[in-house]
Amino acid sequence: KTIRELITSSAEADGKLTVTARRQLKQQADRRNAAIITYADQRCDDLTEVEDETVDVVISLQAADRMRENGQDWKRSVREAARVLKPGGRFLFCEKKELEGEEYLAYLENLSSLKDEEDEEAAAEGETTEEGDELEPTYVFEEVGFDDVDLVIVPHIAGVAIKSEDAGLTPAERAAKTKEEEEARLAELSLSAFERGSKRRKKLKKKKKKGMEAQ
Repeated sequence: KTIRELITSSAEADGKLTVTARRQLKQQADRRNAAIITYADQRCDDLTEVEDETVDVVISLQAADRMRENGQDWKRSVREAARVLKPGGRFLFCEKKELEGEEYLAYLENLSSLKDEEDEEAAAEGETTEEGDELEPTYVFEEVGFDDVDLVIVPHIAGVAIKSEDAGLTPAERAAKTKEEEEARLAELSLSAFERGSKRRKKLKKKKKKGMEAQ
């Protein structure tokens, strides 16, 4: 009942929903009379119909292996999910623990770029400050909670990942943002201290004036 709109994507090679999937979605929509379903013919690894940071929740349920079988890039699908999520948005998943020799969870936790893998590798290597100090990488998902799924023969993992407020920023950009925020905080403290001092001075002047009038 809380979902306003559901936008589809497909793990099929052509990016189109199967007839079965469409029928099931329509049946659920008619039965529940809840969310509006937008049927978008788009691949999971290329969400062309969805703009950046416009979605609250992305769901991926046993889709990654299907993507791999149909020639889609499951890693790119994760990056696309992160791209369309709003900061603080949730990525819900239930996928195989390992795909093509790589752990699904490890990829999520270490994702540091929303772009292609070359940019991701460059981001993972880290950047340095003018003084030569290495900056910590900016991870796309700030928190990842998970649990093992024992109901299937092949090991799966289910969980939720929360998109960072700073997702998409390079380490240097994040450091600059942190510096600006700290400067703004110090400026606010200075202004508050000045205002408190000004009030105290006014009170002292009033007391002195009253004392002189009493004399």
